[in-house]
Amino acid sequence: MAKQQMSRQQQMDERNRREQDVERNKDFGDRAVEARLPDDPRAMAPRDAIGRPSTGEPV
Repeated sequence: MAKQQMSRQQQMDERNRREQDVERNKDFGDRAVEARLPDDPRAMAPRDAIGRPSTGEPV
C-alpha cells in the first residue's frame, strides 16, 4: 500500500514538473497566440511616443 501511494506521489510530482516545464518553455509565438484582445500589448507591435509602430529608433 505504501508503495502505491509513493508511486502515485511520484507520478503527480512528474506531471507537475512537466506542466511547469511547458509553461517555462513557451516562446513569443505561443504567447502572442494566447493574446485575445486587440488592446492586449502582446497582440500588437510596439509603439513609439507618437503612436506609430516602433522601429526601435528614438523619436
